[in-house]
Parts: sequence; C-alpha cells; structure tokens
Amino acid sequence: MATSLLLLLFITCFSLLPSSYSYSSPFPPSASFLYELQSQCSLATSPDPPLQVDGNFIEGVLSGRKRVGYISILFYASWCPLSCRMLPEFEILSSMFPQVQHVALEQSSALPSLYSKYGIHSLPAILLVNQTSRVRYHGPKILNFLVEFYERNTGLEAKDNAVVGQLSNLMSDEHSTMKGFSLKEIFNREPYLALSILFFCLRIILFVLPTIMSRLKEFWTSYASHLNMQIFGEVMERVLNVIDVKRIWTKLRLYKTRNFHERVRSARVWASSLASVSLGDSSAR
Repeated sequence: MATSLLLLLFITCFSLLPSSYSYSSPFPPSASFLYELQSQCSLATSPDPPLQVDGNFIEGVLSGRKRVGYISILFYASWCPLSCRMLPEFEILSSMFPQVQHVALEQSSALPSLYSKYGIHSLPAILLVNQTSRVRYHGPKILNFLVEFYERNTGLEAKDNAVVGQLSNLMSDEHSTMKGFSLKEIFNREPYLALSILFFCLRIILFVLPTIMSRLKEFWTSYASHLNMQIFGEVMERVLNVIDVKRIWTKLRLYKTRNFHERVRSARVWASSLASVSLGDSSAR
C-alpha cells in the first residue's frame, strides 16, 4: 500500500514538471512536446496561458506538417506597447475559448522570412489556423471584436461572456480618461498613435495641396489677363505726385541739418562757459 502511494506521488510530481518549466522560461526548447501535452488535456480543467513558441514550430503548423484543430497564433514584439497591451487580452481569449489552442511568437524568436512568407507586416497580428485554412484578424484590437472573430470563424461560443463586458467597461474607462490628457501627455503615452495621426494629416495635406494650387493659378490667370499694366503705372505715378516724395525728403534733410547746427551752437556755448569758469578759478588762486 505504501509502495503504491509513493509510486502515485512520484508519477504526479513528474507530470507536473513540464507545466512548471513552461512558466519559468519564456521560450521553452520543447514547445512541440508541451503543445501535444496541452492538446491531450481535458477541457474541463482550467486553460493554460498561451504557449511561447519559436519560428520552427509556427512553420510546422502553417505548412501543414503538424495536423491540428483550431490554433490561434499571436505575432508580437516585446518592445511594442500595442503588443504588450494585446498579450493579456490574448490570455483572456485562451480562457474563453479553451477548445482553441493559443500560442504566441515573439518577433526575435523567428526569422524575418517567416513574417514576409505569411504576410505578417505589422505587429501585433493574430492568425487563426485549422487543418484546411488560415484567417488573419484585421479589425480593431478590442476584445469584443476578437470574440466575434473567433465565433464567426470557428463556430464556437465564448465560455464566459461576463469577461467581455468587464473588459469592455475597463477599456471604455481608459479611453474616457485619455480625453482629459493634453497633447504632450497623449504623445508620451501613445507615441505610435500620435505619429500615425500626424502621418494621416500630412497625407491629407499632400492630397489637397495640388488642387488648391491649381485653383490659385486659375484665379491668377483669369484676373491678371484683364489687368492693364499701363493704367496701373499711371495710377502709381499720380499717387507719387500727390505724396511728393522729393519734397518730403528735402524737408527731412533740412530738419536734420538744422538739428546738427543747433547742437554745434550749444556745444560752443557750453565750451565757452567751461573756459570762463576755468579762467575764473585760476585768477582766484
């Protein structure tokens, strides 16, 4: 009896070793073994978080060498804020759809040729694959839309719809709090969003600017052709005669000369008075 209990305890501890190892290392070397182990587990148990895999595993799944049911692949980058925000939502999807296997591929763990081969040109990206097809998600990275995408392409229903409402409320609160931020705070908080909006505005300007310039040229040619330059010259000459620039310039020169002579005269008076004062002091001595 004691021997059988010890043997059962040993088997239980040995079966728990792979799952504990998958939590300790973000990129396990035996991703295929862990995937097969998770696929054989009962759906009644609590689902595991998305398995971190490498490029070889994804290549085997997408090329059809690994015959799978439904599997959802998250392509993400650890340096991208949008990817960091997408990871917890992907974990929630794995708990809401335990029938679908969820794996995550970090950008640095696969060659760039893998991304270009399967058309992954922006991160984060979600690819839903089964034995016959693969569908990429192109909508907003919001949990409600992701759940609809899963249900539409797999025919499965979400395990817990209350989680969707809770997450949508949290996201609506986050968007409402962003309304009170200044432009600098929004740029520091969401630099990629600010740069994308700036790029969109520049594209609009480049699209509208040629039309505006062509309209200005048409306006100028339509009105400049009817303008008589001779009449314009006569009008300017009459304006100059009325203003009499020469007389104004002469008066200004006379005014400057008069001020100069007055200053010279005052300087002479000041010098003579200073000399008389100095002579009076010398005679008194």
